[in-house]
Amino acid sequence: MKTKVFAHKSLLCLFLTLGIILPSSVLAKGAKGAKGKGLTVLITGANRGLGLEMCKQFAADGYTVIGTARKPEKATELKTTGATIVKLDVTSELDIAAMAKTLKGQKIDILINNAGYFGPNLMTEKMDNLNTLTREEMTRCISVNTLGPLFVTQALLPNLRLSKSPKVINISTRSAILAAGSGGHAYGYRVSKTALNMVTRTMAGDKSMQGFMVASIAPGHNKTHMGTHFGNLKPADSMKKVKELIESLTPKHHGGFWFYDGTRRPW
Repeated sequence: MKTKVFAHKSLLCLFLTLGIILPSSVLAKGAKGAKGKGLTVLITGANRGLGLEMCKQFAADGYTVIGTARKPEKATELKTTGATIVKLDVTSELDIAAMAKTLKGQKIDILINNAGYFGPNLMTEKMDNLNTLTREEMTRCISVNTLGPLFVTQALLPNLRLSKSPKVINISTRSAILAAGSGGHAYGYRVSKTALNMVTRTMAGDKSMQGFMVASIAPGHNKTHMGTHFGNLKPADSMKKVKELIESLTPKHHGGFWFYDGTRRPW
């Protein structure tokens, strides 16, 4: 390890002596090492919030990062991470098929199903209850939060099977815990995320996914567009722990539900 560090510093000195200016991304990667060298992670819903923060952190650690966005042309901050951007609306069969075609033959080691939908009121005092809930809202939540991860994973199975140790991570929430009591609101979000946890459990026992590591992770309440200012966590801090948890997954984590800090959550 010392030899590698010395060699890297020597090259930097040589470049500086010759007046060659290296990109900041190269300098950063050299300083931090390349923990993820040779590994590829795909993160859905990566244009903002938790998905964007995960892209930043995985990219900084040497991973090849693929981030999806419904409108790639507007994902300006995602572009700065160096990630490959793929157009994807997780509710669109056409988008999912196009993504699979674009990525054909590309190994994916980690799939993080992060794209999610809370609802129109976004953690305000006016969240929906049974008086205001609509079938359209329930259907959208289930389509994004439950069926999205399910069919994105299905489409990327050939890519994941190219990995020696593929991982599928479904981003869930503590609001999905049946034993946690009722909040009397956010029907679509809570129900769809509880169903997502069952997707995780079912995938974990699916013989066609033998050799995969599958888990649900609750990222905590973060200060993001979805979490609003009511969030008590900073994405940079919580996603660092989520990344570390994903990297350290063992068979004991398979098919389980985990909080961002590594503690197990009940279903």
